[in-house]
Amino acid sequence: MKSAMTIFRRIRTNEFAVAFRTCYRKYCTTENDTTTTTTTQKVIHPYNRIHPWKSENEFAKDLLKNVIYNSDGIIAINKPYGISLYPKSNTNAQLHLYHKIAGAADYFLNDVLPYLAKELNVPILIPSFGAEKYMSGVYVFGINEKVCQQLELSRRRIQSRYRKYWVVTTRVPNEIKGKHRLAMVLKTSASGNKKPIILTQWSNNAVKRNEAKIMNIDYKVISNSMHNLSSLIEIVSSSRKWHSIRLFASTMLYSPILGDNVHGSRVQEIMGTWLKIDPFADSSCDLPKINRQLLELLNIKPSQQEIIPVHLHLKSVHLIIGKEKKDLVIEAPLMDPFDWTCKQLKFKIPDEIRNSSNEDNEEELVYMNAHDGN
Repeated sequence: MKSAMTIFRRIRTNEFAVAFRTCYRKYCTTENDTTTTTTTQKVIHPYNRIHPWKSENEFAKDLLKNVIYNSDGIIAINKPYGISLYPKSNTNAQLHLYHKIAGAADYFLNDVLPYLAKELNVPILIPSFGAEKYMSGVYVFGINEKVCQQLELSRRRIQSRYRKYWVVTTRVPNEIKGKHRLAMVLKTSASGNKKPIILTQWSNNAVKRNEAKIMNIDYKVISNSMHNLSSLIEIVSSSRKWHSIRLFASTMLYSPILGDNVHGSRVQEIMGTWLKIDPFADSSCDLPKINRQLLELLNIKPSQQEIIPVHLHLKSVHLIIGKEKKDLVIEAPLMDPFDWTCKQLKFKIPDEIRNSSNEDNEEELVYMNAHDGN
């Protein structure tokens, strides 16, 4: 005869089995139930959607949304990164190799100007000057020849001395601000190749022979990133020849611009010290070495470094218009991917700097004018 304890155990086991089957049916059967399927949406990295347009029409409409100035026959847009005015010849093929844009769009400003002119109710848009292909920012147009002549006169008055750029660097510079008067020359290698270098001393004869290009430059650090891995720097320069902004950041500040594969390796860390290297050394053509922690903040693997765009934005231009010599400052707000990077690195941008005043612009222009002589 079975003991009372054995019978009790079997009863408890049977009760547990019944309860388990009930719960199993409730949660795991499909009778009188609908199955919910969850899908995970793939997140596209901002550096992989620099050109999000699916058609030229969509591209044109996006440019229309980015008109930042429209008055007195002068129209300015906030030009996206990686977009040029016209198709370039094969002479810039090597430059193209330094700039990889994932899913790059084959659109040009000139092709959509008729659409923009129609939507803005102006007869025509004539390109004047502005941000180059591999930077974002201000691009200025005139609506007729008279306005374009005024813009050209303004350029001669200013002589390109006032263009304010914002850059993101791959390391923090040693000094937070400074003003420099420098010269750029082309250095020739034994094999005949030429590369620009910056000089702190030069001869007046070199300037007269047009061998040395004078560059007045004023810079200040706006903010450092979290963990002090990077800086957001404002640079006012009188020259943009030979990628001078990139060259200055790399070889004078020892803080290459993020995404700059042209001059970014002109300084390198050797045994814990950052040094300039021979511009014709093979390593000067390598991809710049970026702090792994900085790449992690940008959600970029070392193998993906090529897709990082050049973080160079033409923030504003200063014009002197008309017989009255009226000051006109046109500013372009930050746009992706530059803006995304600033948020990702947690730069702190004060409102008074984000929306700089005309007084600040005039003060910096005085410095440029005072140092313009050869």
